[in-house]
Amino acid sequence: MSYYSDSTVRTQYIDPRIYVQNNRAVFQLDTDESAYLPDMRLTFLGATGTAQSNYNELVGALALVRSFTLYDGKEELSALNRADFYRGFLNQNKVNSVNEKVSSYLDCSGLGFTINGSTRKVEKMSTDQVLDTSLGATDSAWLDLREVFPILGQMTHLSTSVFKNLRIVIEFYVDAQISNDTTNGLTTLRPLLAVNVMTNPKVVDALNKKMLAVSWLEVEHDQFVIPQSANDGGAGDQNVEQTLSIKLNGYNAKRLERMLIVKEIADSNLEINGGVVQGFGKYSSQSVFQQKFQLRINGRNIFPRASGITGNNEMLAHVAEAYGDCTSYIGSNQYGMDISTVVTAGRPVLGQLSYIGCYIGEHIADLQIDYSRTGLQDGGNDGGKKATTDELIGHCYGEVRKILTMGANGNYVISYEQ
Repeated sequence: MSYYSDSTVRTQYIDPRIYVQNNRAVFQLDTDESAYLPDMRLTFLGATGTAQSNYNELVGALALVRSFTLYDGKEELSALNRADFYRGFLNQNKVNSVNEKVSSYLDCSGLGFTINGSTRKVEKMSTDQVLDTSLGATDSAWLDLREVFPILGQMTHLSTSVFKNLRIVIEFYVDAQISNDTTNGLTTLRPLLAVNVMTNPKVVDALNKKMLAVSWLEVEHDQFVIPQSANDGGAGDQNVEQTLSIKLNGYNAKRLERMLIVKEIADSNLEINGGVVQGFGKYSSQSVFQQKFQLRINGRNIFPRASGITGNNEMLAHVAEAYGDCTSYIGSNQYGMDISTVVTAGRPVLGQLSYIGCYIGEHIADLQIDYSRTGLQDGGNDGGKKATTDELIGHCYGEVRKILTMGANGNYVISYEQ
């Protein structure tokens, strides 16, 4: 926007009004300013540890935040709950070269792969971002808040005459697997908010007159459980199909656009071996054997055939079609393979990026998920993990259309768009 070249726009750095280590940070925006531009950035998002280690290679330092919320007084303008798993998907939802050269440094992840010229194996190319013992030595992340508050991506400005009490609340959740060393005791850094402020009231008044309505896609979270198989990976589970029909009520009476499902291992200790996180750890999305996925929207199947999407590569194709490029590697969405001859990291990263995603684009009165996976007699070669028979948690992230409509005297109403 041309506003950025205006001499009346300046950058302001805001300390949290409330900060509790390992718990929460609250940023209060000053009502004395005329307006804030939407390109807000959260900086110094990270932690120090009792020992040196690396951040989680999928989510990086962004795994520290469980939820982001943008308020105007008591009114919730935008929010992202269970942000850690969704951020893991978004981090790999980029071209490999972008992760390798840019994004892995901004979010402190370890994504970005290349082919080793000597071994011809796929290996990580990005530089590890260090979680260190002192403030001066530890690395920290940078986040554009338009990625977690999509309302900001659709607004030209936030006028303080309309939004009179703006504040941003981030809730920390310090899990041991944020570090690749689970014995490392973590303490969050005090983050800093960077905002661009528009100080010319005449420009702000002109923009206010043009702002009649704003529409955006809010990402809302719901979840379901895939229970442990009857025999917990014993001989009786061999080739036995486990089927589920789940009704999700979180999207009823809303227009649902894209939906993503992340499959978390319920017992996160199964991603640890000797205190070391295996691959992407608990933040990965587990691959299972011969999974099938069908969506019934308002009584009608979305995908062809009664079984719907079958096979891991078919699911990957739907994710790429709905969400775009993904950073991947051989075996990232497969189950029960030995990839050590083609991927340097080998079995620890096998089947850890198996997402389910699709475009729906309908108003929801009833949403049912039909899901199945096939059991195997599994000795648990990966630290006891048997993802095709273990209990999993399906985290659903659905884009629902919302609208902010301006009324008289600077009042506004936020509602779900039909």
